[in-house]
Amino acid sequence: MCITPLSKETLENMNNFKYKSTDDSIMYNKCMSPCLNVVVKFLPRWLAPNLITFISLCFNIIASIISFYDGGFDFNHKLKSSTCMIIGIFQLIYQLLDNIDGKQARRTGNSTPFGMLMDHGCDVFTNIFTAYNLSKLALCGNMNLYSFSIFFGLIVGFYMMTYEDYKLGEMHFPPINGTDEGNFFVFLFGVACGLFGQDFVRYIVIEKYSITVGSIVCIGVAIGGISCIYNLYLHTYQKKGLAEAGKNFLDNLPFYSVVIVPMIYILYWLEFYLNYNWLILCCSSLLFARITIDIQIKILTMDNLGCNFMILFSNIAFIFSLIIPYESYRYYFLLFLLICQCCELSLFIYTRVKEITNFLNIRLFCISSTSPEIISSTA
Repeated sequence: MCITPLSKETLENMNNFKYKSTDDSIMYNKCMSPCLNVVVKFLPRWLAPNLITFISLCFNIIASIISFYDGGFDFNHKLKSSTCMIIGIFQLIYQLLDNIDGKQARRTGNSTPFGMLMDHGCDVFTNIFTAYNLSKLALCGNMNLYSFSIFFGLIVGFYMMTYEDYKLGEMHFPPINGTDEGNFFVFLFGVACGLFGQDFVRYIVIEKYSITVGSIVCIGVAIGGISCIYNLYLHTYQKKGLAEAGKNFLDNLPFYSVVIVPMIYILYWLEFYLNYNWLILCCSSLLFARITIDIQIKILTMDNLGCNFMILFSNIAFIFSLIIPYESYRYYFLLFLLICQCCELSLFIYTRVKEITNFLNIRLFCISSTSPEIISSTA
């Protein structure tokens, strides 16, 4: 297993990289950002922004581990009140740290291209863990598309925003978005489940269609993902025309199996999905992570999207698993694919981090007084 190194010319493109983003969130601009502007002044100057980013991810990982020990991948299992509280509170801590790392970077003069990659790269995995935790909070079930709707909404939404950044050179957050209001909702939802129990999640709101509070959460997250798809095509059409918007469909072909294959399992191979949903969701999530991080590096190095062998192999293998006739064979095939994905993704991240940090002459979790700066339009 070999990762092709980045060329010198590709690495040098980072010297011209300028990060642009706009956040129109009312909650962020009116409440969170002003408060964090005060808090950041009390942080020690030796505290590296990348370390803050990594700690924020750790809170999500810990919450997911606790959630896993309380029911595994059973999305009908009622969590303990303490587990719900931990999920909610740790989500808020993650959100605060995720927003303060950039402020600490600008305060200490350590805004680097790699800092952007570190931040958004950790967000990839945070979306996966958040999807898992929120699915368990919402009791979205195991036997219908609700069981995948939250994974679909968060994964599709984050991917489409990343691709929009690649395509248009800017990441835009609308007045209500998953990064700000969405994360804060997970905090409130987790705390509510912890204080009042998860019984209210099963309260039927629309009796005719048996739609519960949890179902509304699932549908809302899925609609959020669909709105990100709409925004991508709309913004591309507005800025680059219809032909360029049409190319988005072909560019995103490697991503489609991430969401389509699990849906097919739920609709046509439900028994296998019920037994091994963890395996299908892990394969899907790692493929999402690999594709998204690859695009993030292309943004950083201003490189063109190309055909990547491992992404192509994972796509074909994931789709091929649908036609394997015997359940045991399908299980071992997906398990082998998962192991390959874990090894390749770990090697890919390690190689790229080493290459980029060496080129920029920075240390991963240390403050540098000579870091190249990038420009961000967010506060």
